[in-house]
Formats: sequence, structure tokens, C-alpha cells
Amino acid sequence: MTTPFDLTFLLDASHLADQKPQAVTQQQGREPLEIAQNRDLLAMLDAMRAIILYLDNWGSVVHGNARARHWRSEHELLGKNLFELDTGWQDAGERQREVMQVVRTGRPLLNAREKIIIHGEDCWFSVDKIPTFDSQGSVSGVLLVMNDVTDSVEKERALQKSEDRYRAYIANSADAIWCYDVRPPVDISLPAEVQVDLILQRAVLAECNDKMAKILGASHVDELLGLPLHRNGSLANKANIIDFVSKNYRLDEQEFTRITHQGDRLSMQTSAIGIVENGYLMRAWGTTRDVTERKRYLDRLEYLANHDALTSLPNRSLLFKRMHDAFENPAQFGCMALLLIDLDRFKEINDTLGHMAGDKVLKQLGPRLEVELGDTTGMVARLGGDEFAVFLPKIRNRQHAVVLAHRFLDSICQVFEIEGFHTEISASIGVAVAPDHANDATTLMRYADVAMYDAKHRLRGVSLYDARIDSHTPKRLALMGAIGTAIRENQLCLHYQPKVRLDTHEVYGFEALIRWNHPTMGFIPPGEFVPIAEMSSFIYAMSAWVLEETIKQCALWLQDGHDCVCAMNLSARNLLDDRIVVDLDRLLNKYQVPGERLEIEITESTLMSDPERAQIALQKIDALGVHLSIDDFGTGYSSLAYLKRLPVKTLKIDGSFVRGMLDDEQDEIIVNSTIQLAQNLGLEIVAECVEDEPVYRRLQEMGCNHAQGYFISRPLDPISIMEWMKSSDWKMVQN
Repeated sequence: MTTPFDLTFLLDASHLADQKPQAVTQQQGREPLEIAQNRDLLAMLDAMRAIILYLDNWGSVVHGNARARHWRSEHELLGKNLFELDTGWQDAGERQREVMQVVRTGRPLLNAREKIIIHGEDCWFSVDKIPTFDSQGSVSGVLLVMNDVTDSVEKERALQKSEDRYRAYIANSADAIWCYDVRPPVDISLPAEVQVDLILQRAVLAECNDKMAKILGASHVDELLGLPLHRNGSLANKANIIDFVSKNYRLDEQEFTRITHQGDRLSMQTSAIGIVENGYLMRAWGTTRDVTERKRYLDRLEYLANHDALTSLPNRSLLFKRMHDAFENPAQFGCMALLLIDLDRFKEINDTLGHMAGDKVLKQLGPRLEVELGDTTGMVARLGGDEFAVFLPKIRNRQHAVVLAHRFLDSICQVFEIEGFHTEISASIGVAVAPDHANDATTLMRYADVAMYDAKHRLRGVSLYDARIDSHTPKRLALMGAIGTAIRENQLCLHYQPKVRLDTHEVYGFEALIRWNHPTMGFIPPGEFVPIAEMSSFIYAMSAWVLEETIKQCALWLQDGHDCVCAMNLSARNLLDDRIVVDLDRLLNKYQVPGERLEIEITESTLMSDPERAQIALQKIDALGVHLSIDDFGTGYSSLAYLKRLPVKTLKIDGSFVRGMLDDEQDEIIVNSTIQLAQNLGLEIVAECVEDEPVYRRLQEMGCNHAQGYFISRPLDPISIMEWMKSSDWKMVQN
């Protein structure tokens, strides 16, 4: 405590203490002799940064230092007590009473924090009220020392607000907030395993909120303070501490399970950060959150995402995940199989009994299949609709999978009881085996799907995948994307197969047959890419290209004096496309080829896909003089009455009948009947696939008009055709 001091050796103010305040006021403007004699003291007071006022024992200002005079003019200060001063002093009357108390008691009042409003702003001062004594030891006045502490007060207040907010945040946080002190601190330069052991030994709970107490089952925070680390449940085991140290004294949303005193299992999540000072771990702050409900919600969402809502069976997503896991660990699982199950005629149940009844069938089906698994490791899944799958990650061989498939089929075929009705259903099951058929989940699924459709198509019940039944190969997919490029980059070409008259043995025409020499896959047979083109948007572009190339080549042969007819095939999509007649007319005029020199071949199925539109299109083509021919006659289902009305000039007997007609009596009857039919209808007849002379001679005997096949010539490019004409016994009809 600051001791009151005696200023008598510098300033004798005893006579001032005996005078009334009015006497002091009368001396304003005249410098007291005592003060004048102590200019050193005054200079020292003026040099101080504090506001210093000297008050007499009546509490009136006698003197103020330079800082005081800067604050208020001398006229405003001298002779006035604190109550009279116009300084904005908060509760000035109380301050004046404190001054008089110091005068009466002779005891100082130190470090009083007082507010003064200056220029409309709150300013804070630390004020010392110190008594002075005369030579007789009586209080002669009070020295008022005022230090501006506004900045520190504002900082303290800001700090207090921050502290209050911090405390409020901790107290009201939905998370448990805690701090563990490490006593004594742990040297972080020690080996990690040593640090872990020391932290477990030394960390004690220093601070936490009510939420922490609630999680730990305590009634009050005080019950927990000082407890060791293992009671927290946030960094409760060695594995957590190892992670904490290895991650540079941090944990981010570490999850763990806590068992309450009641035996409930809670899912918790904690984060922590260590405070390191001067190379020592001092403490760790952290939060712990009860995420039990969120975890249950996420688990529920995950379950719904991986299971079928109707049957509660695993869905396609979970099935693929299990399959991928199995393929990533082939040594653990070994031989695997996938069975795809599609219910037959299930739609009839929905249509007859309603979808509710159908749903009941589907719900009963899952348990049946799971029972049939028995001791075999596997998963039954619903893929959607009436499709199910069984994944068998551990089987002995493919025969094992087929046997299980038949067991599943038998269980499916058992009677279902639905709302008093008894019904039976059947199924088609496709089986694919890994690694025999596939080495990844996607391919295994595709192969099982191919096998399933084969079982459905062939009414076999169960079908094991075979590459020979798989028309949807990766090569086929690659061809679909390459057809457009082939047309644009002239990868396609035409070969021509000669057709001869059986009566004169002369070549009268050629059939244009498309070929594809792929730059990387080599020669691609028409049977592979033409059906693909027919299912795509490229079929018209391809047909238009064939049409122009055929007419162009026919024009060249006609110019060379060869009397020939060139034929080409037209699909159903092209025949029913209004553009074909326009392009046909344009190309005939462009290359100056008479219409009768071109023959369009159309299959029976093409005609019968839309007979009315087909008839209109054929009549327009016939009006251009173009000959029309029905290709592969005998394999379709055309109506003879309808066929009679079409402007068709020629029938082509399908090669499957011609090829074996000498060895198969039924084939010969069909060929002979077709020839007789054509003659009765006034049509020309062409036999395809004539591969030897005996067949050729027999066709002559039957009265067939024309023939083509390997006996005459295989399809050749235009240059080879000319070379063949020169060296062959077959001669071209000349103009």
C-alpha cells in the first residue's frame, strides 16, 4: 500500500488549510510564494503523464499539473471541489465525499477505478487519493493522482465479454467440451510410445461442461474434475492416444463406442487438439459428441440403399459390392457362381389378382431361396421387378452351381397360396461361373443374363453360359460404334456374285453384296455387321451407299457393252422410308441407267412387317421400271393372295432348301413346288447356293430359270469379275 507522504519540506500549506475556500478563491491569479519556491517539484509534476490535482482540506483544487491544465483550464480548476467541476465525473458527489474522508481519516484511497465522460466518450482513470500532512502531522490536503486506463479497461471488458461468451458457449454447447492437463507436461521429443504411456499416466480432467458430466453419468461437473484420462471416454484407450500423438497431437472426429451404466451402447465422436509449449505437451482440449441417433439414421439409410424395400433382400447395389469384394480376394473365395432368376408369366398374376397379390408372391420367394441355400455360402438378392439373383462365392465347380440352380427352380415351382388362391409359377435361371466364364463382376452379371435369356427362349429352366449363345459380345459393341466411320472413310466395298440363265448358261446379272475390311479387325462378315446396322440409324446411310455404288458399277458395265442386271438387298426400314424412292430416281438419272437394269431384293419378313405400306412403296419403285424380287422365299410367312397383288417379278428360293435338295426329299419337294408356284404366277425363279453341277442340272430339269452360287462363282470385286469373265466358261450376255 502506498504510504501518505509529508510535503511540508516542499509546500507549507497549513495556512491554506485554516482558510475558508472563499479565501483561496480570492488568491486566484496570484502565485503562492510556497509554490513558487518549489518549482522543481512542480516541474516534476508537470512532466508526469498522470493528471495530478492538489486539493486543500476543504476539498477544493489548489493546484493542477500540466496534464490537468490540458484537461481543464486553470480557471475551471482552481478553487472548485470535485462536485463543482464540470468534468463529466460519474457520481461526482460520491467522489467528493471520498476526498473529505481522506482528509478526516488521513488514510489514502488507492486504485479506485472511476469513469469520466470526456467529449461524449467514456474514459476510465485509476485514481489515488493520497493525504498530505503539515509539519505538525495534520492533514493539510489531498493529492489526486489520475492515470488514464481507458485502453486497459476496454481490453479487460473485451476480454471479459470473450470470456463470458466462451463460458456461455461451453456451458450451453450440445457437445461435451473438456480439457485435460498433463501434469507434469510430457516432452514431445521422447519416443512416441513413451509419450503415449506418460500421457495415460499424467493426464487429468481440468475442465469440462455439464454435457460432459451427463455423458459420464455424473450429477455435477465437480465430481469429474481431477479424474484420470481413462474415465473420459474421449481419449480412453491406448489406440486413441497413439493416433493423437502420431497425428501431431490432433484427433479429427474419431469414432468409438461407449457402454453406459445401464448397458446402452452409444456411438460417440471426439475431436482433440494438444497444446504444446516450449517442446512440452501441456494439455489437450477436445469435444465429444453423442452421434448415436445420427449413426442409427445413417445405418438406416445405408440399409435402405442396399436392400429392396418390398422383400428386404439385398438389392443390386449390395450384390455388386459383394461380388467386387469376392473378385478382389479370389484366393479367399475361389470358384464363384452367379444365378439370375426371372419369373415366367408373373405378369399374369398381377393382371389377374392385382399387384398386391404379386407383391405377396415376391415376399414369399426370398425366404424360399434362402432356405434352399442351406449350408452353402451365398446371397439372395432382388434386382427389381420379378428378377432375383443368387451369388455363390464358394462353390466346388460349375456342376455344383447347376445343381443348386435346379434346387432353386424346384422351390420356385411349389404352390403359392395368396388370399385363398393357389397358384404356381415357373422361372428361367441363367448360370455363369468364375473364373471359368468371367474374371470380374460386371462380365459375370452379363454372362448370367445371357444364359438366363437362353433358358427362357429355349424353355430349358436352367441354362449354363456358353459363348456360342452370346450374340452381344464386346466386338459387337465395337462394331456398332465403328459403322458410321466405315461409311465415311470408305472402309466398305461391294463384291458381285454372277447369276446365270439355266437355259443358255449365260451370265445375265450380278447381286451386289457388301463387305467390310476393318483397318484393325480385318474382314468382317456381313452377317455380323449388317444386323447391327439394321438396328441403328446407320442403316439408311449404308443402304444409300450400296444403292449408289451398285448403280454406278452397272453403268460402267453397260458402257462396256455388257447386257446385265444388278441386284441389291433392301431392308424393311429402308423400304418403308420415303427417301428411298426419291434417291433411287435421282441415282438412275444421275448415272443414266434404265430402271429395268436394277433389281431390288426384299425378304418375305420385310413385306409382311407392314403389308399396306410395303405395297405402296413397291408400286412406286415399280413405276421407275425397277425389277422387284422376293429373297429367301419359303422361310417367311407371306400370304400368297397378298403376294399376287404385289408388282414382284422374281422369287429367289432360299439356299437352305437348294443346298441339300438331292439328299433330302422334303427339300426337293419344296424347291419343286416353289418353281411350279412361280410359273403359275408368271414369275421368274432364281435358285441360291448352287454349289455343284448335279444340283445345277436338277434345277434345269425342274424348269428353274436362273441360278447363282459357288458352282458358278463366289462373290468377287469388279476387277476380279472381269478377269473371271475372261477365263471362265461362263459368258456375259452382250448388247
